[in-house]
Amino acid sequence: MEESELGLWSTRSPDEPARSLASTMVERYDLVPPVNIKALLRDCADLYFEGWPFTGCDALVHGLHLPRPQVFVRNGLPPRRERLTLAHEYGHIKMGWHYGTVGCQAVPSEVAIEAAEGIPGPTHDADDQEREATRFASYLLIPDRHLVPLINNADMGLILDGLDRTGVSADAAFMRLRDLLQPGFLFTFEVKSDRRFYTSPGTVMPTSSSRLRISSLREASADSGTAYVGGRRVDWFRLTDFAAFEPAPGSQSATELLRSAINSHENDPEFQQKLLLSINGVVGGSLSAERARHPEQALALLRHKFDSKPEFQEIVNDPSFDLYLRRKVEEWAVKRGIL
Repeated sequence: MEESELGLWSTRSPDEPARSLASTMVERYDLVPPVNIKALLRDCADLYFEGWPFTGCDALVHGLHLPRPQVFVRNGLPPRRERLTLAHEYGHIKMGWHYGTVGCQAVPSEVAIEAAEGIPGPTHDADDQEREATRFASYLLIPDRHLVPLINNADMGLILDGLDRTGVSADAAFMRLRDLLQPGFLFTFEVKSDRRFYTSPGTVMPTSSSRLRISSLREASADSGTAYVGGRRVDWFRLTDFAAFEPAPGSQSATELLRSAINSHENDPEFQQKLLLSINGVVGGSLSAERARHPEQALALLRHKFDSKPEFQEIVNDPSFDLYLRRKVEEWAVKRGIL
């Protein structure tokens, strides 16, 4: 079975309504990366590039209630950061529920607002507006209709090349990409002397980030490679191994298989029951929380999950345990009508 047949990727996102509005803008104006964000902004606002000493403020939008707000952007921002900043301000303007005069620093992770003379300091509402504007900017500059077809190729090299063509920074690119991926993906690159790591939700790191070595990650990964995104050399790793799914042989239930694995390594009946409940809890919670759409994915993700559970290691290594996981995945898939 080819990887592209496994449906490796998920397009679920929690960022509504920012995503919905950005998608509407993309369709309305038929936007194709790299998006001409400066032209879009000038179509609805007066745009000025100025110099100022406020280190915590890349841009300022004033008069969101007016027909044409004013947007002031710091001179000399790096081109990729400027693109994100302009898209961020465009988001403030297009999201009609945003209000006031806001000083912005559109960083791709968690947006920070720093008070400066003459610029309002942060409030709870302003902080929410800032995060929402940055999410909008991310979806506008890296549209779903551009990214999802790339992802469906299941070729990480093509995906990262397509991300690079959007003209955003590496940080912005991987903040966007990681939420679309199944658990098990890790991306790392250096900015000056700082090594940064981005992982898809639910990924189990093989060790703490301060001790990770590229060579050891390559040895531990099922697939890996190198690409350039946003001017950065990026090393990427897939830590899960997707293989064709085969249901467990025989007629034993999942509970019987798990009891067999546990009883081979633990004699205390009370502790046996505790282990059974704990392991079933991990499996049930993982199958509910993760975004697997195929049994191949679900099995790989469960195996990956138990890699981070040393307290169960002896049981996990028992042959009956993998049969238990396969039976649980089989039950999960049948219940959802996908097997």
